[in-house]
Amino acid sequence: MIAQLSPRKAMALVALLLVPLFGLLFTATASAHDGNSSVVYLDVFPDGTAQGQLEHPVPLLNEIFDLDLDPDTATADDIAAINTDVVRSYNADNLSIVSRDGTVWNIEFTGEVDAVETENKIYAAFEFDINNVFDSAPRQFDVTFDGIVPNSSHFAWVVMRTDPVTGVFLNEGDPVGLDNDIENPLEGLVENGRVITADNPTLDVDLDNPSTWKAFTGTVALGMEHIFIGTDHILFVLVLLLPAVMVFSLADGWAPVPSFKEGLWRVLKIATSFTIAHSITLALGGLGIIELPSKLVETIIALSIVATAFHNLKPIFANREALIAFAFGIFHGFGFAGLLTDLGVGNGQRLLSLFGFNIGVEIGQGFIILLLFPALFLLRRTSVYQFVLKGGSMLLALVATIWAIERIFETEIGIDNILEKFTRAPRVFALVAIVTVIAAGIRQVEAARGNLLAIDGTGNTSDADLPKDDEPALV
Repeated sequence: MIAQLSPRKAMALVALLLVPLFGLLFTATASAHDGNSSVVYLDVFPDGTAQGQLEHPVPLLNEIFDLDLDPDTATADDIAAINTDVVRSYNADNLSIVSRDGTVWNIEFTGEVDAVETENKIYAAFEFDINNVFDSAPRQFDVTFDGIVPNSSHFAWVVMRTDPVTGVFLNEGDPVGLDNDIENPLEGLVENGRVITADNPTLDVDLDNPSTWKAFTGTVALGMEHIFIGTDHILFVLVLLLPAVMVFSLADGWAPVPSFKEGLWRVLKIATSFTIAHSITLALGGLGIIELPSKLVETIIALSIVATAFHNLKPIFANREALIAFAFGIFHGFGFAGLLTDLGVGNGQRLLSLFGFNIGVEIGQGFIILLLFPALFLLRRTSVYQFVLKGGSMLLALVATIWAIERIFETEIGIDNILEKFTRAPRVFALVAIVTVIAAGIRQVEAARGNLLAIDGTGNTSDADLPKDDEPALV
């Protein structure tokens, strides 16, 4: 017979099971950054415009141009300090793209240069514009790069980074022609001649396989990914969750919710309010009905974290956090809409894309709540939780204040580089698992010592988390 588990043990178990399961969604199947090869990134949009980026590993630049850049630590400033005009001329002289109807793409390398940190060395990235305006998104064309070093391991991948017609967004690692069903997909591309080499400098690209389903699932995946790379959205959900397992009263301040059911209900109300609000403005902004300046929206999103954190410290809308979630969710929706606009999602597929993106956002948001809620609920009756609530709120307010300053004054203080070390998948899932295990351990120690906080006005510290006779046990 399966042993019955109390809600606190079941939640810890569920969280630990969800971590590796959801982490699989973010496991990279391939990477175009192998440390030896160049990468041609292309973005084609339904309105007939296109752009791209050519990236070279730093060791290759050192070899070709007799440089001395550190391939492990080179920065954008280091790369910009070299004679980038010479490198751009090399890129412009060797890169060409021609449509199947003979139209030559007018490639112009801009002044933008960046250092891209990858799992295999630093890459130098050079942006380029396509000055042609096509009747529609170009679908069939040949990419030629004559700058491959002969008799070496150097070759070039072609990666479609953005193609809304086939649901490709923010693709950084899967080259054209990749088949993830085979054991070594990147090796398969090399063996089948689907890379640019010195002997075969031209690669044909055929995107003429539009799929409504792929476009829809692509925007769903984009919504999920945006939640997990949108650190400000994650922190807003977290700052809303911190008091969700507590109830505020003037007499006692923040006190633990009496039961798992009540805590879950409070979380659902907050999440639902946030969802309704950002869904409305995502539709309004995504369809172009209401448009707000991105600087204003991003600044308010940062300030929403600050305001909610101060509410946690000195409640203004006590036990009505759902109203806060709705009010600020309006601006988060405009932030989501701005991303779709920046990615050039076409008007003809806008409704479908908005729907898919919103579903992806909700899935990502739901997983965040499912992963974080168990640890918070387990800690709520321990003395540690007051520190978590107040200390966590102050820390989140500080981070968001730095964001607001960055966005108002259009500067870079560097807080994102620190946060990304903790919030990127799959690293964040391991971190949540560790926190949940620690929370369960603290809960057990406090219970054994009889130090659990009261859950009602009588001072009762009985274990009300355990299932009652009329409540089914979690298994």
